[in-house]
Amino acid sequence: MHFLTSNAPFIEPQNSIQKMMLWVLIALTPGIATMVWQFGYGVLANIVICATTALIAEAVMLSLRGRPIRPFLSDLSAVVTAVLLALALPTLAPWWLPFIGALIAIVIAKHLYGGLGYNPFNPAMIAFAILIVSFPKSMTVWVLPQSLLPTGTSFLDVFTPLTDQQAKKALIDAITAATPLDEMKTQLNLNKTVEEIRTSAVFGNLAGQGWQWVSIAYLIGGLVLIYKKIIT
Repeated sequence: MHFLTSNAPFIEPQNSIQKMMLWVLIALTPGIATMVWQFGYGVLANIVICATTALIAEAVMLSLRGRPIRPFLSDLSAVVTAVLLALALPTLAPWWLPFIGALIAIVIAKHLYGGLGYNPFNPAMIAFAILIVSFPKSMTVWVLPQSLLPTGTSFLDVFTPLTDQQAKKALIDAITAATPLDEMKTQLNLNKTVEEIRTSAVFGNLAGQGWQWVSIAYLIGGLVLIYKKIIT
């Protein structure tokens, strides 16, 4: 009698890498939408630049390593890395910041260690750490939440840094400030009390004006991942 044989694994895993990565992207959606609402469309520009760069870098590195390109690109791990990095960058970051960051994340932090599953650290956060050390000024210019801006920001503001350097400086000076954490650190160094510091408008009622809604949105996404058993 002839028996069919196959290699391990003999039990099909419940969640493939692609499925898990897709759920991570879905869980990030509420946070992304809230960041766009509170801090403008620059968030989407960062995501597009990071994702495009990451996918191209992933394909090039896979080709150089002699690995099949299509299966690894379709597992969405490069896209997740790109989105996580993009969300950690300032909203009106210059275009080259997400571009360089995505290259660092994929080429150095991921493939230099052997690819998915072999890298000891999160590639997106490695890239973030290198960027903040290398370009501290660009990495600490954050847009104020829309509620603290008299006219808010428009979609066209995303393209201002690309076209007009004078307008870029005026725009950034008008709508940016320190994050609540940076503000707290600066004011504590000036010997102010926490109660005095928290009277600033950037702190809002809970965890920082605008940021409190972003935190709640990401919490919802995290609960979805726990419910789907993607994380524990």
